[in-house]
Amino acid sequence: MKFQQKIGLVFAFISVTAIAQDIPNELKSIYNAKADAKYSDEFNGNRKENSFDTNKWHYRESTKEGLGQGANFVQEKDGSLICYGHKELKKGGAIISNNYFQYGFYAFKWKTTGIYENKRNAWHPSFWGSLDDTRGNKVPGTNGNGDSWMEIDVMEFSTGGEEATDWSTDAPCYIWNDSLKKRIKVNDPIGRDFGWKKAIMIDGHKDSYKGEVIGIKGFDQWQTLGMEYHPDYMQMWMLDGNQWVEIGNKVTFTTDDTPPTLRTVPKYAVKPLYWYLGTLFFTYGKTAIREDQITNSSCEVDWFHFHPMKK
Repeated sequence: MKFQQKIGLVFAFISVTAIAQDIPNELKSIYNAKADAKYSDEFNGNRKENSFDTNKWHYRESTKEGLGQGANFVQEKDGSLICYGHKELKKGGAIISNNYFQYGFYAFKWKTTGIYENKRNAWHPSFWGSLDDTRGNKVPGTNGNGDSWMEIDVMEFSTGGEEATDWSTDAPCYIWNDSLKKRIKVNDPIGRDFGWKKAIMIDGHKDSYKGEVIGIKGFDQWQTLGMEYHPDYMQMWMLDGNQWVEIGNKVTFTTDDTPPTLRTVPKYAVKPLYWYLGTLFFTYGKTAIREDQITNSSCEVDWFHFHPMKK
């Protein structure tokens, strides 16, 4: 191959890579085009013993039986973060951001292994935000009397179905109730008239793009998702080739005491969050997990970028 041809291919590769990691053109007036290095990660640091950047992340701690810690559960390897699910151990690995953060455009490139289409899945890969970092630290304004907050599940695999699996995007709220003097999770059946619903951006077995349901296949193929976390709304995006496209449903934040619905969240529940990447083994669902449904698995992330809102 001629030198000029090689140079052309190199520049073409760089160009495609840059586009793939950029933000949608129509959002560049709202969010910084450059990802914030404090919160973002390329997962290609070539660190000793395949460890991740402990300045940005730490192992997820939990009392759940299906979660483990250590290099055999989480590795930064071959330019990716790999969170393993071990069949024999029935445990998976995950990491959590050291910092909580909020409004911006989130984007990450991911895939799984060992999770098959149209089959029951014992693993729970996810990218999501929570009020705590599992080490005793909590986001201010999320844990006292009168406090409310919103979990955001950007990509969350289901394990409860009997013979199938999918991933979805939703935002369940934990709303303080003055009359009960406690915080209530939406969709919990508290009383006959309790009708709050969790907000859903992508219903993994219903919402579609180009005539195909979004969350039911292609798990083992690299794909790039994005999410706007705006002061007024949340909206999911997907990279189709080199073009960002909106997918799913917009969820707006109400400024009054309107109860949560499929497409709204009360403004007082909208908070910063710690962010989780990884997988764990789920022992429960509508039916018990069978041994033949348990595989060796992984949740892999090529990169994660956070683009803050412009000031």
